[in-house]
Formats: sequence, structure tokens, C-alpha cells
Amino acid sequence: MKTISCIGLGDRGTEYLRFIKHFNSKKIKVTALCDIKKSALDEIAPIYKIPENMRFLSADEFFKNGALSDAVIISTQDKTHFDITKRAIEAGYKYILLEKPVSDKIEECIILRDMAKERGVTIVVCHVLRYSDYYRTIKDAIRSGAIGELISINHVENIGYFHFSHSYVRGSWRREELSSPSILAKCCHDLDLLGWFVDKKPVAVSSTGGLHYFKRENAPEGAAERCLAGCKAKENCVYDCEALYITDPIWRATFLRLKGRTITGVKGATKEQKYQALKEGPYGRCVYQSDNDVCDHQIVNILFEDGKTATLTMTAFSAQCHRESQIVGTKGEIIARKGKIYLKVFKQFKKNINKSLLRLPGHIEGDIRTVASFVRLVNGELKNMEDVTTIDATIQSHRLAHLAEISRKSGGELVKYEE
Repeated sequence: MKTISCIGLGDRGTEYLRFIKHFNSKKIKVTALCDIKKSALDEIAPIYKIPENMRFLSADEFFKNGALSDAVIISTQDKTHFDITKRAIEAGYKYILLEKPVSDKIEECIILRDMAKERGVTIVVCHVLRYSDYYRTIKDAIRSGAIGELISINHVENIGYFHFSHSYVRGSWRREELSSPSILAKCCHDLDLLGWFVDKKPVAVSSTGGLHYFKRENAPEGAAERCLAGCKAKENCVYDCEALYITDPIWRATFLRLKGRTITGVKGATKEQKYQALKEGPYGRCVYQSDNDVCDHQIVNILFEDGKTATLTMTAFSAQCHRESQIVGTKGEIIARKGKIYLKVFKQFKKNINKSLLRLPGHIEGDIRTVASFVRLVNGELKNMEDVTTIDATIQSHRLAHLAEISRKSGGELVKYEE
């Protein structure tokens, strides 16, 4: 049986391990774990029966042993991806499942791509949306010619006001220096989809946007530095941490109610532990008075070969987390929104073309299928390499995000796409 290790036991790493345990345990076995928090190792290692000598508290300890398995999952913080992936290649791992983004520097993406090619290593980047039946149905409809020649795409990433506040104002992705620009950290998935759908080389990029709302000058009267520090604006604030993480009733609660482990670092955290974390930790800060600097809204315009165009709109200000797309061609259009896909052929018909019976929130379906595809790859059972997003495929999305930031910081000027 093939073996796999995991570096980084946060939300995504532990999720991928669960998918291995529940859906792929007969094909691959988890043999080693690494995380900088001993509490995370103590919590996760027993689930997979990992002995003490295969639990590591640093990348240095992990890699000094060479390759401990056939494959490795890298799901650490964004800024560490390049160094850890480079060391994984040097240690002898032949299959690497790498959480996106690869790096906020294009040069580092290229270094990893070239190293992998030279040493016969396959790096699969977790562009999980491509793996979902939902987006594959859209791709198949485009390929079929049902809408004629594809002309343009208008795609919107509605992050959700609560999700944005959690991840990009209070959380680990709030500052570019700690992570990467939000257009890369959040939307390299979307940029990857646009390139996949259009299937033409990008020619130029322009972008506008910025950090508009989550700033000190927008704090309501009476706002405190922390929600639980006597804030006089708390009762009417939709970003009140106590409501979002603890007290909102089920009918109004978002997924933040389930983030006890994230805000406390403790699995099955008690209400008291959550309150303590909100009083002292980053998730209890006023969203208007945090140290965030990434964009809360941005538009990216892409010109492809043959005059085809695509627009990506990223916004923090939506009631729910969802993506929506309008894909137009010479004979019809595809409308994809909130789990439904409609094909409209001019003067002929309109129909729902969803195929999958699997309906899961967020991009969980894509996560499950990504892990399954990677396991098949490691076992030599993957018949079509188009089914995996290797690092070769992901560099375009990262380059588009990089150029979008150059354009945005230059007032939206058109920037030529060059490889």
C-alpha cells in the first residue's frame, strides 16, 4: 500500500486527511505528521495511529529523515509553501499535494516547476474547483460547442461579509506580508477557472480595486479596539465577534460558529475557551481597527488571444459565500449560480444541465475529488493527466494575479502578459 505524510494540520490539512481516512484508506496510508503546534499533533496523530517517532514539530525535524512516505501533503501557511515544497523535492518525495497559492512570487513558482521536472516529481496544486462535477459540467458544455464560439466570461467571487472578516481582516490572510494579496490568496482558483474555460493564452490584464471599508475611519461611534472590551457599537454591528462565533441562533449562524478550533487552537473548545480567545486573540479585534491591508474588492479584466475576454469581480460585501458565472458565446450562454447551471441556446431552449447528485457546501466536493485524483495518481491508476492540476497548469493563474496587482497599483493600466 502506498503511503502519505502531511505537513500542516490546520483546517485544510486535517480535512484532506479525513478524506483519505473515509474515502481512500484502502489505497493509501498516513504514516507521518508535522505541525508547529504540539496540541495539533496530539489531537490528530492518534486518529491515524501515528507513533511518536513519526510526529514532528518542525520542518527541520521532518526533512532530516529523508522521504518518510511515497507522497506528502503540504498545507502550511502560504508564505512557507515555497521553502517547504523545495525541501520536499530535495528530500525525495515524488508526489506532492500542495495547497494554493504556490507562492506570491512568480520566480519561485518557476523554480519549483523546473526542479520538479528535473527530478521527476509531480506537484499537484489544489485548484479544487476544477475537480468538482459542477465546474466540469460547465467545461463540457463549452467544449461541446453548445453556445458556439466562446466570446466572454463574467465571473463573480462573492466571498461573504462574515467569511472576509474572519480570513482577510482578522485572520491569517489579512496582510500581504504574512500571506499574499487577496486576489491571489482567495481568487487564484477563479483565475484558474477562467483560463481553463477560455483555453487561450492571456494577452493583457488590467485591474482596479483596493481596501475601501475595513479601515479605522469607518469605525462607528463608540467602537472599541475589541468587540468584548466595552464596545458601544457592538449591538448593531454585523461583525460582532461574539455573535459570529458564539451566540448567533442556528437559523442565522454562518459557518463561523464551527470555527472553535481555529480561534482557540483546541478541538471541541468550550464556550469559556472561545470567549477567552476572542478577548485575547486576533478574532476578537474590531474589523475597523485591525492591522489588515489586503483588498476588500477588486475587478480583474483579462484579454485572451482571438479577442476573447474575461472579467473577475472579487467582493467582500455579499450576504452569502458563492460564485456566479455568465459565459457567453455566439449561439448561446451558460448561467451558473448557487449550484445551478442553465444552458440557454438562442431561439431554441433553456435547460438546467446539472449532472451531479452530490450537493455539498462550498467547494467540499472539489476537495474530495482532488484528494481522490491525487491518490489515484500516486497509485498509478490515473488514466488522464488532464484530471490533475499540476504546477505547470497553475502558473498562469498566479501570473495573472501578479499582473493584476501591478495594474491595480498603477491605477488600472493595461499590463502585457508575458511568460
